[in-house]
Amino acid sequence: MMVLTAGILFLTACLPGCGMTRALTPPESSVLAAGSKPVAVMYVRPGCPYCREARRFFADRGLPVMERNVLADRQALAEMLEIHVRSFPDEEPIVPLIVIGGHAMSGFDREEVEAALEMAGPKPVAAGSKQ
Repeated sequence: MMVLTAGILFLTACLPGCGMTRALTPPESSVLAAGSKPVAVMYVRPGCPYCREARRFFADRGLPVMERNVLADRQALAEMLEIHVRSFPDEEPIVPLIVIGGHAMSGFDREEVEAALEMAGPKPVAAGSKQ
């Protein structure tokens, strides 16, 4: 158990793809309106520039996302590691880990995310827009 805990602490301290850890204001995309269903689950680390880019991508499109902070939530870290080992067994875990419609993506690749959104189904319609 102690080895596992030490391993988790080491892993969170050096997740690749991230900038220095620093406090951030809560992202607007992580707060879901009542009754809205997220189009993606995104495992993030504060200070990660790629996480910020992914967050901005979803926010610019008005797509609700459930964010899981792997530094603040041990269960989120365990989930992320489980998904990563299952989906990318030969790769080092990095953030963001984005899951859309059961499809996991390691890191943020705009084209891969757009393709996953297309495969997942129709996009939510913004309030006030015509269908």
